[in-house]
Amino acid sequence: MQADFVWRGTISIGTSVRTEPRPQRAVVLVVTSDVELREASARALECEGYTVLTAAHGGHAVLACMKAGRIDLLASDLWMDDVSGPALAARLRRFCPSLATVFFAPPGATECDGVLVKPFSRIDLLAASAVARARTALEPEPLATSAS
Repeated sequence: MQADFVWRGTISIGTSVRTEPRPQRAVVLVVTSDVELREASARALECEGYTVLTAAHGGHAVLACMKAGRIDLLASDLWMDDVSGPALAARLRRFCPSLATVFFAPPGATECDGVLVKPFSRIDLLAASAVARARTALEPEPLATSAS
């Protein structure tokens, strides 16, 4: 059985053009050799709306940073087998100058601003992350040095 007629027409489809840019989610890089801490931190940060990348050591962290294009927050062990947390942060700031940091210290270490002593809670991690990002947002951009 064949159709008696063929309808040729157009159906308008309502398309909406987005004029305002979507807000970008902050990107966090979690670096620790402790698998459980890495996974738990990633889950907590993702639930809070962050985009989370993970790495087991400094080498993978640098590769993740280069691949992602930007990292807003580094959450890392203070001491690792291949590099210290502050040294890794300095290396990543070459690619992401406004990088905020939170470091994980072993039990018994002195807790200070930007350092979480293990064990810590999800709330501690989220609070330290928010404070680190706010502190970095308030700091002036580094001036570009020119060779004279």
